[in-house]
Amino acid sequence: MKLKGKDLEFISWIKRDGSGTDKIGDELIDIMQESNFEVNSLSLSFNTYVATDRMNWFVVKLKNGKQQF
Repeated sequence: MKLKGKDLEFISWIKRDGSGTDKIGDELIDIMQESNFEVNSLSLSFNTYVATDRMNWFVVKLKNGKQQF
């Protein structure tokens, strides 16, 4: 599914080399509010998703708190 950054709660940024995650700065989150993201399910148990804007990958939750498949 495709969503805007303002519809997502950003949890962490996935490092490009896949070695782990980092915290996301508030400035970056503010910049990404109008960006479009492709969002795919990561964990149904924790209602988490992976969101990508093609260059960066993030672990996110949906702001409305509902699961979507």
